[in-house]
Amino acid sequence: MPAFAAPLMRLLKLKMDPPHLPEGVALVRHLKPAPPWLGLRYAYVLLRSVPALFGFSFGMLVTAARAPKTFSAAMLVVVLVSIIGVAIALVTVRIDFELRHYLVGDRSLRVSEGAWVRREVTLSYANVQNLEVLQGPLERAFGIKSLMVSTAGGEQVAGRPSSHQVVLAGIADADAVRALVLDMVKQQRDQGLGEPAAAAHAHGGLDTKLLDEVRDAAVALRDAARA
Repeated sequence: MPAFAAPLMRLLKLKMDPPHLPEGVALVRHLKPAPPWLGLRYAYVLLRSVPALFGFSFGMLVTAARAPKTFSAAMLVVVLVSIIGVAIALVTVRIDFELRHYLVGDRSLRVSEGAWVRREVTLSYANVQNLEVLQGPLERAFGIKSLMVSTAGGEQVAGRPSSHQVVLAGIADADAVRALVLDMVKQQRDQGLGEPAAAAHAHGGLDTKLLDEVRDAAVALRDAARA
């Protein structure tokens, strides 16, 4: 973590400790976004700042035309505000990168993300319904992909993230991670299907024993009656 991000970390009361999986769940893989994902996020921040800089520049030109004496002061304020805004956005992106963790367990998946607003979501493999690898043109150029994992009711509401959906963003081996999670999902479902079968087998054995005892008792009563 860069030293310039430390004050903002203390302000937001954020800790560098990675999250933990629920009790009883063994960790299989601990993933983080690839470094190219951080560079791509930096590029997004800079591109988003272009319209604002254009607007500020236009405002400075208008100020210079109407009040040339106040042009220098206005330009200084605009430059300072622009630099501070972009710097805070870049630091926030870096903090989110440092605090973003993807924990793949043997029975569940946990994703921790966010700088200003922290978000931790745990999905049980028993409820997973969809695994989708995402890659846009820029992600393809940077050699990264994202894995979206959804459970029942995973649709977003009004653009807000859902507790039934997580995205492992910016990972280099998304296809391998998808195969790993899919294998865990199959194992979890196979175990779930095996338990009812075992229970039914146990109940079937108990019923057979009872039938044998009833039959023996009936035979004994019949012999007693004949005697």
